Amino acid sequence: MSRKEQIIEVAMKLFAEKGYHATSMQEIAEHSRLAKGSLYNYFKSKEEIVLSIFQYHYDQLFQQFARIASDRSLTAREKFLKQLSLQIEAFEKHKEIVQMHMGDHAQKVSEDVHALVLRIRSHLFDWYIQSFIDMYGERIRPFVLDCAIMLNGMLKEYLFFALFEKQSFPFQRLAPFLMERLDALVDSLQHDMPLIRHDAKAEKARALALIDEMIEEARDDHTMDLLKQLKEEMERDEPRKAIVEAFLLYLQQSDMRQFVPALRAALAL
Repeated sequence: MSRKEQIIEVAMKLFAEKGYHATSMQEIAEHSRLAKGSLYNYFKSKEEIVLSIFQYHYDQLFQQFARIASDRSLTAREKFLKQLSLQIEAFEKHKEIVQMHMGDHAQKVSEDVHALVLRIRSHLFDWYIQSFIDMYGERIRPFVLDCAIMLNGMLKEYLFFALFEKQSFPFQRLAPFLMERLDALVDSLQHDMPLIRHDAKAEKARALALIDEMIEEARDDHTMDLLKQLKEEMERDEPRKAIVEAFLLYLQQSDMRQFVPALRAALAL
């Protein structure tokens, strides 16, 4: 673990214990065994630390999602159940961080943090969408946004309850419980019409925006060039599915693999 990551871990614990606004840079420096001036060599402000915490926390989560997704011994349902359980475990471990994610808390910290949180939420929705299609097949595609919104709403409200009601909460039961509710929702939609329809143009724009984000995150010239080629392919009137799939297969084996489920969902692949 790098020095910067150690500071992030310390700050996460302090924010969880005392809250963001009650924690000072001095305290973070002391618990990190640094002089306050040395801390500013790593982070210019408390807001910058929060931004790094969000990025670090969700990078870790999506990397774990990617590892589960690549496990060929699991069914699509088993993968999603493990990933959902992991998300809930992360909440239980880092309640303060997730609390700042919810509602308008992130916006109160800074606009940069708020923008990052919105991007993370978009990635989570992309993960839901691709997972639902993997689990339930093409029959769910017209309803996939409705299902993602309903599952996210249920999860968020249960986590709100666990956060603000001062009583024990059965975290281990939550993921299987929500999976059963999701099954019932999917079955009930078979003879209904979607409330929110798939917008192909919007999805394509979202995919291109995600590729731009991946280009910014790329650590080597080869990956950056490949992503630029993928973007050029996606800008065609009719992208060639086989070529796009080949790009995604390569990315799945790279350090960009955590983005692939979200990209697949945005590309409707």
